[in-house]
Amino acid sequence: MIYWLASYLMELDGSFGFLRVLTYVSSRAIAIAITTLLLILLLMPRTLRFLYLRGQRDKNRDFDAHLAKSKRGTPTMGGVLIVAAVLLSLLIWGDWTNRYLWAVVSSMVVFAILGMVDDIAKVRGGHADAGLSRRSKLIVQTMYGLGLGIFLYHPATSPFPAGLADTIGILFIKPAQYGGVDVHLSWLYIPFVAFVVVAIANAVNLIDGLDGLAAGTALLPIGVYGVFSYVLGNANLSSYLLYPSLPGVHELGVFVAAVGGALIGFLWYNGYPAEIFMGDTGSLSLGGTLAALILLTKQEILFIIAGGLFIYVNLTHLIGDRIGIHLLGKRIFYRTPIHHAYEHLGMAETKVVLRFWIVSLILALIALGTLKIR
Repeated sequence: MIYWLASYLMELDGSFGFLRVLTYVSSRAIAIAITTLLLILLLMPRTLRFLYLRGQRDKNRDFDAHLAKSKRGTPTMGGVLIVAAVLLSLLIWGDWTNRYLWAVVSSMVVFAILGMVDDIAKVRGGHADAGLSRRSKLIVQTMYGLGLGIFLYHPATSPFPAGLADTIGILFIKPAQYGGVDVHLSWLYIPFVAFVVVAIANAVNLIDGLDGLAAGTALLPIGVYGVFSYVLGNANLSSYLLYPSLPGVHELGVFVAAVGGALIGFLWYNGYPAEIFMGDTGSLSLGGTLAALILLTKQEILFIIAGGLFIYVNLTHLIGDRIGIHLLGKRIFYRTPIHHAYEHLGMAETKVVLRFWIVSLILALIALGTLKIR
C-alpha cells in the first residue's frame, strides 16, 4: 500500500520525489521487520488467550519419564500469527506486482494451511498421531510443488529472465554469461522443484520440538537467502560477484525481513519455557518459505551449507528411524529427531537449542562467504 502510494505520487508530481526512499528495498526491509515484530508482540497475548480457551493446546508424545516434564497443554498453532503478521505487513510495504513475491507467499500460505489442518486434527483427536497421514501430506506437498514448478518453468508465467528458467545454481561455478556454464534441466526442472519443495518443507518441520529451536534455526538460512536475493536483484552487485542478474528478485529481501521480524517476535514468547508453540502451522510454513526462497534465488546447492543442520537432523532421523527401527528392528540412536537424543543423554534443553543456533549461525556465515568465491 505504502509502496504503491509513494510510486503513484512520484509519477503524479515531481515534488513528491522525496518519497522515493519509501520504495527502496533497504528502507522497506527495515520498516517491515519492525512492523511484523510489533504486530507479534502486540497481538500474541490475545492470541495465547484465544488458543488456550479454544482448547488448541499441544498433544505431544511423552517418551521418557526422566526427561523434563511434559509440555502437554501449552497453546499451539502459533504459526498462524507469524503468517498473519507477515501478510499484513506485506500489504503495507510489499510490491504486489512482483511475481517473486506472489510465488513465495503462495508457498508460505499453502503450507501454513496444511499445517493448520494437521494441528487441528491432532487436538481434536487428543494425541499427536491423530493428525493427517504422512501420505496425504506428501500428496498435497507434491501437487503444490509440481504447480510451482510449472509456474517457474513456463515462459508465460516464469519471473526468471529468458533462458534461465530451467537452470539451477552450482556452487563456485560461474554462469555462462561470465565464461562458465549453465546447468539446464529442461522439463525435468518441474519435478526437481517438487522434490525441493517436499524435501525442504519436511526437513524444517522435523527439527521442531524444542522451545525456540525451529524459529531460531530457520531464521538464519532464511536470512542468507534474503541477502542473496538482494545481490541477485541488483545488476551492479550481481555482475561484480559474477552471479546471474534476476531483475525483481530483490523484493524477496523485503519478504525475508518480514519473516525475520515475525520470528524474532515469536521467540520472545517461544523461548524456554515456551508460552506457545508454532505447531505444524508454523514449521511447515517456514519450510515452504525456505524452499521457495531457494528456488527463486537459483541457489539450490547452497542449501547443503546454509541448511546443513536440517540435513544432519533428517539424515540421522532416516538412519535411526527408517533404517534402524523399521528395517533392522533396533535402535541406532537413543531417540530421533537427534535433538531429543541429546536430551536423553542429559543435556539441558536450553543448551541443545543454543548449540543448534550456534551451528546454524556458523553455517550461515560460511554460506554468505561463498558470495566472493567464484
